[in-house]
Amino acid sequence: MVRVPKQGDIILLNTAPRSGHEQTGRRPYIVLSHDVVANFSNVVIVAPISTTTRDYPLYVPIDSSYNMKTCGKVLLDQLTAIDYEARDCQFLEMASDSCIEDLLRKVKTVFQKVDRDQRA
Repeated sequence: MVRVPKQGDIILLNTAPRSGHEQTGRRPYIVLSHDVVANFSNVVIVAPISTTTRDYPLYVPIDSSYNMKTCGKVLLDQLTAIDYEARDCQFLEMASDSCIEDLLRKVKTVFQKVDRDQRA
C-alpha cells in the first residue's frame, strides 16, 4: 500500500515525460493541497523544488531558518496534480509549519482574479 502524501510532505518523484519549460525527471516536490484532496482521491497538488539560480517572484527559496534537509526554490508557477499511486513516490521529509504557511500565502497569487480593466 502506498503512503498517502500529506500537506507539507517533501516527496521524490519522476514526472517524466513533460515538455517545454516544465520541470521533469526525478526531483523533490512539496505537497501543497489540503489533506482532504488526497483522502477522497489518489491525487495531490504539488510544486517542484529546483536548484535554479534564476530569480522570479514565484520561485520561493527554502530558507535555512526552516531547518530542513531539502534546499532550493519551490516553483509555485509550476503546480501540478499527480496521482501518487501511479507514480514512484518516495517520502523525504516534512516541511516546517512556517515553510508551509509561507508557501500557501504566496501561492494564492497564482489564483487571484485579474482586473480586466487594468489589462494592457
